[in-house]
Amino acid sequence: MIRSLKSPTTTIAPCPMNLLRLQSAGPMARIVIDHPQRRNAFTRAMWRALPGLVQMASADRATRVLVLQASQPGVFAAGADISEFEATYRDAAEAERASREINDAVDALQACPLPVVALIDGPCVGGGVALAVACDIRLASDRARFAVTPARLGLSYHPDDLRRLVRACGLAAASELLYGGQIWDAERALQAGLANQVLPQGEAFDAGAQALLQAICGNSVDATRAIKQGLNAVTSQDPRALDNAARDFVQLFQGRDFAEGRDAFLAKRPARFPSHLDRTDDD
Repeated sequence: MIRSLKSPTTTIAPCPMNLLRLQSAGPMARIVIDHPQRRNAFTRAMWRALPGLVQMASADRATRVLVLQASQPGVFAAGADISEFEATYRDAAEAERASREINDAVDALQACPLPVVALIDGPCVGGGVALAVACDIRLASDRARFAVTPARLGLSYHPDDLRRLVRACGLAAASELLYGGQIWDAERALQAGLANQVLPQGEAFDAGAQALLQAICGNSVDATRAIKQGLNAVTSQDPRALDNAARDFVQLFQGRDFAEGRDAFLAKRPARFPSHLDRTDDD
């Protein structure tokens, strides 16, 4: 049985004041952003905590999908916490350390071997967009809003964030977002590719998200991890990664999951993938 994300069984919060925490429930895990008084802006402590939470989620053999979302409806993430900017950017060395912390955090989401789904139910601004485009799938509610505004502060975007933004919505749309700094509604984001789906806020958003997460959890874990590796390989065009992805593609034909999936398809019954049973006794 796939448990709802609304009933976590474990919570890990290495970040001070529980501003960022990991919640796990059977095959699903979520990283919860809980800084509503600052519109979920990320403090440096939150950026530093994120890679460890991603690593813990992906190391849990029971977990099949990772979700990034806010603790409360009506918000996602407002990027870096501006209240820390004076101390963070007081000199070049400290600015470099802060940049590495943010880049490591966003990179961790993209490198996670699990499918990562962002649930965006409100403003997604600046570094929030960087987090979102590092995820594999972005579901937005109809009250989601998107903006990339570093030019308003006299800043640019890290090259890795630029690459992911262009991958998500193309050079023309990314240029418009960055140069204009304007706010896009959910439908405009959907048209550009920043969002995979736009769903009505409230129960419909929760139900649509849950349906997608359950579908992911129902598939072969070995297959989804190979697909994630393959997608990262073809977008990076790294020759070694492409070779590894091609090798895994061939090896899956000899795997136990494929044998079960083939037999289940022919028998017209639900598959019980060995990769599920290897990881959890809750199914």
